[in-house]
Amino acid sequence: MMHRVVVTGLGILSSLGGGKEEVLASLRESRSGLQFLPEMEAFGLRCGVYGPVKGGNPARLEKGARQKMGTVAQYAAVAALDALEDAGLEREVLKSPRAGVVVGTAFSGINQVFPIEKMIRKGKPSRAGITGVVKVMNSSASGNLAAYLGVQGRSCSISSSFATGPDNIGYAYELIKYGTQDLCICGAAEEDCWRQVGVFFENWGGVRGEWNQEPSRACRPYDRDRRGPVLSAGAGILILERLERATKRNARIYGEVVGFGSANDGEDLFRPTGEGLKQALRSGLNGDSAVGVKGVDYMNTHGTGTPIGDDVEVRAIRDVFGASCPPVSSTKGLSGHALGATGALEAVYTLLMLHHGFMAPTVNLENIAEECSGVPHIQCVREAGLKTVATFSVGLGGANSCLVFRAL
Repeated sequence: MMHRVVVTGLGILSSLGGGKEEVLASLRESRSGLQFLPEMEAFGLRCGVYGPVKGGNPARLEKGARQKMGTVAQYAAVAALDALEDAGLEREVLKSPRAGVVVGTAFSGINQVFPIEKMIRKGKPSRAGITGVVKVMNSSASGNLAAYLGVQGRSCSISSSFATGPDNIGYAYELIKYGTQDLCICGAAEEDCWRQVGVFFENWGGVRGEWNQEPSRACRPYDRDRRGPVLSAGAGILILERLERATKRNARIYGEVVGFGSANDGEDLFRPTGEGLKQALRSGLNGDSAVGVKGVDYMNTHGTGTPIGDDVEVRAIRDVFGASCPPVSSTKGLSGHALGATGALEAVYTLLMLHHGFMAPTVNLENIAEECSGVPHIQCVREAGLKTVATFSVGLGGANSCLVFRAL
């Protein structure tokens, strides 16, 4: 027997705010979370624009739990607590084999590595303690969450570059859909790691220093003058439940998960081809509810502002939807690119838009690039009665993932 799956709770830490209400206001008001960080310039990076996490107080976590968590796990835990509260769930319900946690990350506790190495080089390995191993492991977010919340069901972290968020949410959806779990905490998190990966994005042709004095204008998806992504961090957590369970307890429902697709280009690690994206979109649209190309009212795209990626996305959208292409926008112009967490954050953004009836624009899209034309770009906030929405992510290694949500 297959089950219908709904979203009953949202938790988020992002550059747009430290909770869903602040994030909602930022989306409605096109309020950028990007700012200039002098320490990036002092570090030697040409781009000093970044999207730091706002809000989210780790002190609300018990001291014993924090000692086992790196920043990425703390981000995930704070967002998860908000999501559980939003869903009206007590922690006791998680202490069951029927509850799971599926929260991934791309770089996990990368900030923990250098301090540990430094202690060892100074001949003081004992000062590294024993908690470092659970801070740097790739399943740090899910493992810490399972232990902290007492989750006894499935616990894992899927890592698929920038498609990590929707892949974790999609896997949790399938666990509930096919009856393995009744409830899942799912999503993705990423800690601030511009020191470790910023130089690679600059070498890859990312934003340089031309927008340091106007940080809110730095990320320009689909624009003629786009130069590349602006990095950020955060955590996006969803509570998924069986529809019957949510209805029985009279839970608020943000939307039903009606489609999930994931596919690889199978060709190049750095340059997307669009083939995997098209397959992911088609799989998501032709899920159990068979939304189809004419059934989507809005789509939140990956849209990082890269010259080599944005146009591939647009071509894939045109090929899949044809004349039925829905309005599209990229929220990264506001929030930046949170790497492994980005798709989970955008799932939250998309669900907030679905629930509150509006579409956030692609900010800084002043001159649509010729190669990115041919789809209905949203360039200002638009009120709309939305029924079905989609969001997709594209990652290094050829990863592509898509989620489709429908209002009930």
